[in-house]
Amino acid sequence: MLSRFLITFCIVVSIVIIFSAFVTQKREERRALEAKQKRLTEKVAYFKKKNSELEKKNDGLVNDPIQVEREARESFGYIKPGETTYRKYKFSISEPGNEETEQLSILIKIDSFLFGGPFPWQVPLGIISIATIFLLISYRYER
Repeated sequence: MLSRFLITFCIVVSIVIIFSAFVTQKREERRALEAKQKRLTEKVAYFKKKNSELEKKNDGLVNDPIQVEREARESFGYIKPGETTYRKYKFSISEPGNEETEQLSILIKIDSFLFGGPFPWQVPLGIISIATIFLLISYRYER
């Protein structure tokens, strides 16, 4: 009687663990797609804003002689006779390497799969079911 109960319990626990892993995987895929969609909509908004700024700048260059002079001075270093110019240095700061961010994202995915998400109990339940199977096998061989 006890062994039938334990076997049934192990089967049910295995089915629940497999189902929860499948659901967790699909939910993570959906979250990733939603995050990608959000990033793309932000990029679209950024490029629309940038496009409107460039159109304004283009209109200014076409219609405004003062703007043309300023752009010629800043971009190409043009000066009037008798003027002294001082150069500005432009610094660029680079982003951290992709390898570090990839490693962090893999660790975050593993952590969220095991302990976060909709079924944070699936790992402890798996450990309990493995221990139950081990006890069943050891009990059977003791007799």
